[in-house]
Amino acid sequence: MLKTLLCKMNLRHDWHIKTTDDGGRYRRCARCGKYQEGSSGGRNGNWAAPLGM
Repeated sequence: MLKTLLCKMNLRHDWHIKTTDDGGRYRRCARCGKYQEGSSGGRNGNWAAPLGM
């Protein structure tokens, strides 16, 4: 329940990297379904949140 609440409050997500049919990559939260597009890695191999979100 706490994980779901953190996800709804946009404080923490369970990100998984997925690929599109044309080879693009995006991250999708396994709990709430929110996704982020991106192409570069951030700190420790994790993608940084896109600007403006």
